[in-house]
Amino acid sequence: MVDNASSWCLTCEQTGDSGLRLRAKAAAYGIAGAVIAGAVIFSGSALGLLNPNAIGTLSILLTDPPSVPTGVTAVYITYSDLAVHAVGFGDSGWVNIPGQGTIDTLGLVNLSRTISSSEIPALTYDLVRFNISKASVDFMGKNYTMTVNSGQLTVAFVGGLKVNSTTAAAAIVDISPTVLDLGNGNSPSFTMAAGAHALQVPSGDVKESMKAVGDEDSLEGRGWFQSFRSSHSDNLTVSGVTLSSDSLTFTALNPGSDPLTIRMVVVTPDAPKERTGEALGSVGNSFVFAVHSDGSLRLLSGDADQVGPLFEGQGYTLAGGASSRFSFSGTIVSLGAHSIISGSGYTVVVMGSDPLSVQTVVAT
Repeated sequence: MVDNASSWCLTCEQTGDSGLRLRAKAAAYGIAGAVIAGAVIFSGSALGLLNPNAIGTLSILLTDPPSVPTGVTAVYITYSDLAVHAVGFGDSGWVNIPGQGTIDTLGLVNLSRTISSSEIPALTYDLVRFNISKASVDFMGKNYTMTVNSGQLTVAFVGGLKVNSTTAAAAIVDISPTVLDLGNGNSPSFTMAAGAHALQVPSGDVKESMKAVGDEDSLEGRGWFQSFRSSHSDNLTVSGVTLSSDSLTFTALNPGSDPLTIRMVVVTPDAPKERTGEALGSVGNSFVFAVHSDGSLRLLSGDADQVGPLFEGQGYTLAGGASSRFSFSGTIVSLGAHSIISGSGYTVVVMGSDPLSVQTVVAT
């Protein structure tokens, strides 16, 4: 019997009410084996992977540096449908793993929490995916449901993930949800998008306690994690920012090795500066520019609901080590029909799926 809550299968297909149907793809993927009593039996190896006749333990950990508007005290996400992908098995390489629930991601700053732990084939994996089915925030003492953009995340393991039969393995998913308030102080309206990176936890830092779902571990002082975050976070160096009632210009440099995508620029008047997320303020009172694939900027006007879809837009991809100059010319008006005021201070937030850079500027 196959238990959906705790089983894995490299050649399973969902078929509605009939449950799981097993499909052998030996010809396409070089897999010789059969499914007997819920266990997959493999022969040989695939592309130099670890011994596929064995199984090992994998724990999935979640951590989160969220970006939120002022007044948000909790960000709840409901996750489900976890799976990892085995290298060399094509479309049949997805291994379903248990794990679903709701978590306050604001409670995971500099902490990791185990959200799944199970036995899976001892192979090398390159991807992890999961679904964010719904989300909400606590804002000014009330709970609000959020619109979720890009709800299904498929994330590559930096350097791959190896699971073997002798030592327990763990992987950490560093998710970066961004919450935007598209309304105003009297009528808030929230939307969320999330990006993520994933990495195998060094074997020396894998603890027995990580096998327990709900286990929390501090990431303070973990050199491997700090190095991973600094090397693979979507940081952007922005310089030469100028702003007036009829122009915006800035230069963006991608200092990392990974390409990153710039999707929008949010200019917020008199924003708090204590945290990146707080600089977002209320989008309804901000000046918002969509970034097109050719690097041009387009000013949004009217309905703030135009902002959410930008998270899924193509945007402008900036290669590692590359820089580009961005500019807009024309009368700048906020979504709330306000104008840029000469001599006033503004915060310029350059965004991908999360804030990439936050700069302050005085309008000329």
